[in-house]
Amino acid sequence: MKISVIIVAYINSEVLVKCLKSIEKYNDIGECLEIIIVDNSPAEKRVEKAIIENGCKFTKYIPADNKGFGAGNNIGASHATGNVLAFLNPDIILIQPIFSKVQKHFESNTNLALLGGKLLYEDLSSAFSFYYDYKIGLIYKWSLKLWNKLNIFNHRSMFISGANLFIRSEIFEEAGKFDENIFMYYEETDLTRRIRKSSKQEIKFDKNLKMIHLERKGSPISPKMVDYEISSSIYYGKKYGLDYKKKLKFELQYLNIKIFIYKLINKSRVHSLETIADEYKKTIQALS
Repeated sequence: MKISVIIVAYINSEVLVKCLKSIEKYNDIGECLEIIIVDNSPAEKRVEKAIIENGCKFTKYIPADNKGFGAGNNIGASHATGNVLAFLNPDIILIQPIFSKVQKHFESNTNLALLGGKLLYEDLSSAFSFYYDYKIGLIYKWSLKLWNKLNIFNHRSMFISGANLFIRSEIFEEAGKFDENIFMYYEETDLTRRIRKSSKQEIKFDKNLKMIHLERKGSPISPKMVDYEISSSIYYGKKYGLDYKKKLKFELQYLNIKIFIYKLINKSRVHSLETIADEYKKTIQALS
């Protein structure tokens, strides 16, 4: 079984080099692994020069117009020859061999459609490997970190983080690939929902597939990034008949709670949370 790693890059060559070096170091399936890089960067900021100068190994490099993260992954998938597609963020760092384990999962279980691994922070503490699908309520917010720490994944109400998605290639095609109307965020949520609805095959999380996720280093928080997330949330809500206005209001309330607590304990992330909250306020006011 061949695995095609697909990485969509965007002006993040330093992080991408670390990712590619780690894949090379922990490639335990040799030529059964191919690496496809889709470069969504502007022409003057392409990552090709950096990855070549650093001696990074890859199979295909594809410069592309930036039509979004999902669209970039779709381009990569169209060039892939693997039975399994591995969609990895450029800020993923492997710390152990994982690809032979992925092969065994898909070879031993023909009902397996989608697989996700265990994401860790740089200090090797538990990061967010999966999330709830459009749930509203403090219990979901407050319990999510615990479920990730305990590796308790519910395939009916949760989705695997898009930072590491392993999916059978024919299932990806049958599900309709990533929705290119979504520029960024909710791509994996949407794909998982369609797979869950159209296929009786399984979605699994394996805590033993461990890797570091340098979260936010590939794409730091900015008002523009927050706007992408909000727009995708609205689109996703409309697409599946969900109460997106209630969702937005809840997210703002939750942000305000966090800001209040962080100010009390003098935590440094207050400014970034206020930036996110401001964008939510603007959107909610515009929808009123």
